[in-house]
Amino acid sequence: MKVKIYAILFREDDPAKNTTLKMIRAGLALRASRYTLRLPLLILNPYSSEYIGPWHRNIAEKYGLLVVDASWRRLDPSKFRGLRGVHVKLPPLIPGNPINYGKTCILSSIEAVAASLFILGFKNEYEKLLGLYKWMRTFNDLNIKLLESYSKTRTPGELVEIIKTFWEVENPCYVFKENT
Repeated sequence: MKVKIYAILFREDDPAKNTTLKMIRAGLALRASRYTLRLPLLILNPYSSEYIGPWHRNIAEKYGLLVVDASWRRLDPSKFRGLRGVHVKLPPLIPGNPINYGKTCILSSIEAVAASLFILGFKNEYEKLLGLYKWMRTFNDLNIKLLESYSKTRTPGELVEIIKTFWEVENPCYVFKENT
Protein backbone atom coordinates (compact mmCIF):
# COMPACT_ATOMS: atom_id res chain seq x y z
CA MET A 1 0.00 0.00 0.00
CA LYS A 2 1.24 3.48 -0.84
CA VAL A 3 -0.53 4.81 2.25
CA LYS A 4 0.02 3.37 5.71
CA ILE A 5 -3.30 2.70 7.39
CA TYR A 6 -3.24 2.84 11.19
CA ALA A 7 -6.09 1.66 13.40
CA ILE A 8 -6.91 2.25 17.04
CA LEU A 9 -9.20 -0.53 18.26
CA PHE A 10 -11.65 0.00 21.12
CA ARG A 11 -12.93 -3.60 20.87
CA GLU A 12 -16.58 -2.61 21.24
CA ASP A 13 -17.90 -4.76 18.40
CA ASP A 14 -18.08 -8.49 17.72
CA PRO A 15 -14.49 -9.49 16.77
CA ALA A 16 -15.83 -11.97 14.19
CA LYS A 17 -17.48 -9.10 12.29
CA ASN A 18 -14.82 -6.44 12.89
CA THR A 19 -13.69 -5.04 9.55
CA THR A 20 -10.60 -3.38 11.00
CA LEU A 21 -9.29 -6.67 12.36
CA LYS A 22 -9.76 -8.17 8.90
CA MET A 23 -7.72 -5.32 7.35
CA ILE A 24 -4.99 -5.93 9.92
CA ARG A 25 -4.96 -9.71 9.33
CA ALA A 26 -4.75 -9.09 5.57
CA GLY A 27 -1.69 -6.88 6.13
CA LEU A 28 -3.51 -3.77 4.86
CA ALA A 29 -3.58 -1.91 8.20
CA LEU A 30 -1.41 -1.63 11.30
CA ARG A 31 -2.72 -1.76 14.86
CA ALA A 32 -1.85 1.42 16.73
CA SER A 33 -2.17 2.92 20.18
CA ARG A 34 -3.12 6.52 20.86
CA TYR A 35 -0.04 6.71 23.11
CA THR A 36 2.51 5.50 20.55
CA LEU A 37 1.37 7.47 17.50
CA ARG A 38 3.69 10.44 17.01
CA LEU A 39 3.13 11.28 13.36
CA PRO A 40 0.75 14.07 12.28
CA LEU A 41 -1.61 11.62 10.57
CA LEU A 42 -4.76 12.20 8.56
CA ILE A 43 -7.37 11.17 11.14
CA LEU A 44 -10.87 10.03 10.17
CA ASN A 45 -13.09 11.76 12.71
CA PRO A 46 -16.86 12.07 12.12
CA TYR A 47 -16.94 15.01 14.59
CA SER A 48 -14.50 17.10 12.54
CA SER A 49 -15.78 20.21 10.80
CA GLU A 50 -13.44 19.62 7.83
CA TYR A 51 -14.16 17.20 4.99
CA ILE A 52 -11.47 14.96 3.53
CA GLY A 53 -10.55 15.89 -0.02
CA PRO A 54 -7.87 15.34 -2.66
CA TRP A 55 -5.91 18.25 -1.16
CA HIS A 56 -5.10 15.97 1.83
CA ARG A 57 -3.30 13.41 -0.33
CA ASN A 58 0.21 14.57 0.62
CA ILE A 59 -0.47 14.21 4.35
CA ALA A 60 -1.78 10.66 3.91
CA GLU A 61 1.10 9.72 1.63
CA LYS A 62 3.75 11.13 3.94
CA TYR A 63 2.37 10.20 7.37
CA GLY A 64 -0.55 7.81 6.94
CA LEU A 65 -4.27 7.55 7.59
CA LEU A 66 -5.80 6.71 10.98
CA VAL A 67 -9.16 5.06 11.60
CA VAL A 68 -10.60 4.84 15.10
CA ASP A 69 -12.51 1.58 15.32
CA ALA A 70 -15.36 1.91 17.81
CA SER A 71 -19.04 1.05 17.96
CA TRP A 72 -21.29 3.75 16.50
CA ARG A 73 -23.45 3.36 19.62
CA ARG A 74 -20.55 4.27 21.92
CA LEU A 75 -18.75 6.76 19.71
CA ASP A 76 -18.13 10.20 21.16
CA PRO A 77 -15.59 13.01 20.64
CA SER A 78 -13.45 11.89 23.60
CA LYS A 79 -12.14 8.96 21.54
CA PHE A 80 -10.42 11.47 19.24
CA ARG A 81 -8.96 13.82 21.87
CA GLY A 82 -5.20 13.98 21.99
CA LEU A 83 -4.72 12.41 18.56
CA ARG A 84 -2.15 14.47 16.69
CA GLY A 85 -2.81 15.25 13.07
CA VAL A 86 -5.38 16.63 10.69
CA HIS A 87 -8.89 15.57 11.70
CA VAL A 88 -11.25 15.11 8.74
CA LYS A 89 -14.68 13.62 8.19
CA LEU A 90 -15.96 11.81 5.15
CA PRO A 91 -18.52 13.43 2.91
CA PRO A 92 -21.89 11.64 2.97
CA LEU A 93 -21.91 8.08 1.63
CA ILE A 94 -24.25 5.10 1.82
CA PRO A 95 -23.04 1.97 3.62
CA GLY A 96 -23.19 -1.36 1.83
CA ASN A 97 -22.38 -3.45 4.90
CA PRO A 98 -25.09 -5.81 6.18
CA ILE A 99 -25.31 -4.19 9.62
CA ASN A 100 -25.97 -0.57 8.60
CA TYR A 101 -26.97 -1.02 4.97
CA GLY A 102 -28.49 2.16 3.57
CA LYS A 103 -28.13 4.22 6.77
CA THR A 104 -26.48 7.34 5.41
CA CYS A 105 -23.01 8.02 6.85
CA ILE A 106 -22.92 5.04 9.27
CA LEU A 107 -20.01 3.34 7.51
CA SER A 108 -17.94 0.43 8.76
CA SER A 109 -14.25 1.13 9.29
CA ILE A 110 -13.29 -0.63 6.06
CA GLU A 111 -15.84 1.43 4.09
CA ALA A 112 -14.50 4.64 5.65
CA VAL A 113 -10.89 3.76 4.85
CA ALA A 114 -11.75 2.63 1.32
CA ALA A 115 -13.74 5.81 0.62
CA SER A 116 -10.87 7.92 1.96
CA LEU A 117 -8.38 6.17 -0.29
CA PHE A 118 -10.61 6.70 -3.35
CA ILE A 119 -11.15 10.39 -2.58
CA LEU A 120 -7.41 10.87 -2.04
CA GLY A 121 -6.67 9.26 -5.41
CA PHE A 122 -5.34 5.87 -4.27
CA LYS A 123 -7.54 3.76 -6.54
CA ASN A 124 -5.38 0.60 -6.46
CA GLU A 125 -5.46 0.56 -2.66
CA TYR A 126 -9.24 1.10 -2.79
CA GLU A 127 -9.58 -1.97 -5.04
CA LYS A 128 -7.58 -4.09 -2.58
CA LEU A 129 -10.02 -3.26 0.20
CA LEU A 130 -13.02 -4.02 -2.02
CA GLY A 131 -11.77 -7.60 -2.27
CA LEU A 132 -11.95 -8.29 1.47
CA TYR A 133 -15.76 -8.61 1.64
CA LYS A 134 -18.38 -9.43 -0.99
CA TRP A 135 -20.55 -6.58 0.28
CA MET A 136 -17.77 -4.08 -0.44
CA ARG A 137 -18.85 -4.37 -4.11
CA THR A 138 -22.31 -3.25 -2.97
CA PHE A 139 -20.68 -0.28 -1.22
CA ASN A 140 -18.88 0.51 -4.47
CA ASP A 141 -22.06 0.25 -6.55
CA LEU A 142 -23.98 2.52 -4.16
CA ASN A 143 -21.28 5.20 -4.02
CA ILE A 144 -19.06 5.14 -7.10
CA LYS A 145 -20.60 8.25 -8.71
CA LEU A 146 -20.35 10.19 -5.46
CA LEU A 147 -16.78 9.01 -4.85
CA GLU A 148 -15.78 10.07 -8.36
CA SER A 149 -17.36 13.49 -7.84
CA TYR A 150 -15.75 13.95 -4.42
CA SER A 151 -12.34 12.88 -5.74
CA LYS A 152 -12.40 15.49 -8.53
CA THR A 153 -12.95 18.49 -6.26
CA ARG A 154 -10.19 21.05 -5.89
CA THR A 155 -11.42 23.00 -2.88
CA PRO A 156 -13.46 22.40 0.28
CA GLY A 157 -16.09 24.83 -1.05
CA GLU A 158 -16.46 22.81 -4.24
CA LEU A 159 -16.95 19.64 -2.17
CA VAL A 160 -19.67 21.29 -0.05
CA GLU A 161 -21.46 22.38 -3.25
CA ILE A 162 -21.48 18.77 -4.52
CA ILE A 163 -22.90 17.63 -1.16
CA LYS A 164 -25.64 20.28 -1.26
CA THR A 165 -26.51 19.43 -4.86
CA PHE A 166 -26.72 15.68 -4.34
CA TRP A 167 -28.16 15.48 -0.82
CA GLU A 168 -30.19 18.74 -0.90
CA VAL A 169 -28.87 19.65 2.57
CA GLU A 170 -25.43 20.79 3.65
CA ASN A 171 -24.90 18.12 6.30
CA PRO A 172 -27.01 14.95 5.93
CA CYS A 173 -24.76 13.07 8.34
CA TYR A 174 -25.54 15.46 11.18
CA VAL A 175 -29.27 15.17 10.53
CA PHE A 176 -29.07 11.37 10.57
CA LYS A 177 -27.03 11.19 13.78
CA GLU A 178 -29.69 13.13 15.67
CA ASN A 179 -32.23 10.48 14.73
CA THR A 180 -30.18 7.44 15.79
